[in-house]
Amino acid sequence: MKNGINKISVYGDSILKGAVTGTDSGHLFDIIEDSSLVLASKALGFDLNNQSVFGSIVSKTQRRLNRDIEKGIFSDLAIIESGGNDCDYDWTQVSSSPDEKHLPRTTLEDFIQKISEMVDVCRKNKITPLIMTMPPLVRDRWYNHILHGQDENAVLKILNDNPDRLYQNHELYNISLVEYAFKNSVQIVDMRKEMLLSENYRNLMCLDGIHPNEKGYKFMSEIWIRELPEVQKEF
Repeated sequence: MKNGINKISVYGDSILKGAVTGTDSGHLFDIIEDSSLVLASKALGFDLNNQSVFGSIVSKTQRRLNRDIEKGIFSDLAIIESGGNDCDYDWTQVSSSPDEKHLPRTTLEDFIQKISEMVDVCRKNKITPLIMTMPPLVRDRWYNHILHGQDENAVLKILNDNPDRLYQNHELYNISLVEYAFKNSVQIVDMRKEMLLSENYRNLMCLDGIHPNEKGYKFMSEIWIRELPEVQKEF
């Protein structure tokens, strides 16, 4: 690209891997061939090293970044995306032990700390970091999804009888990413904002309420195609 970014590495979870649910395959999840960044790479011509892994939390994402660095795999740009699994709970544990105290898989403080460490590693190795926010949650779909096989009373107990807390917690992690990026001069693609500004973001999301559908990934690719050429290469 004209901005000097020709190789992009991606450290994320199932969102940037291209996971979808509710297909006719019979599988719980499928990975589509034309994920958002695959479509963007075809359009813009950059080399793509996608290290995104389904179900990943930020600590595992960080390990994949560090592993690439140790192997001498360097890119012009590193896209960092995490949070959907971090802000979530182990619902099986919640369901089986409703009276115990339960925390998200990654607390917000630890989440931002890990993001900061990844940004620092990128810059130390002359890789431009770029953060992506998570697509917005469709609360009612996600609530119904997590209830499968679980005790609804136990789930509601941790949510203080308010399923809207699922959306609020997801938003808190997203907003914290935006605040961190602003305070630390890290470039960001606010995919959450872009999808909320679309005509109806619910139409861009799978039945589980957390993964984009194929239409959603196509929408995301259009944001990448618009935004990636505008990224300023730091090194």
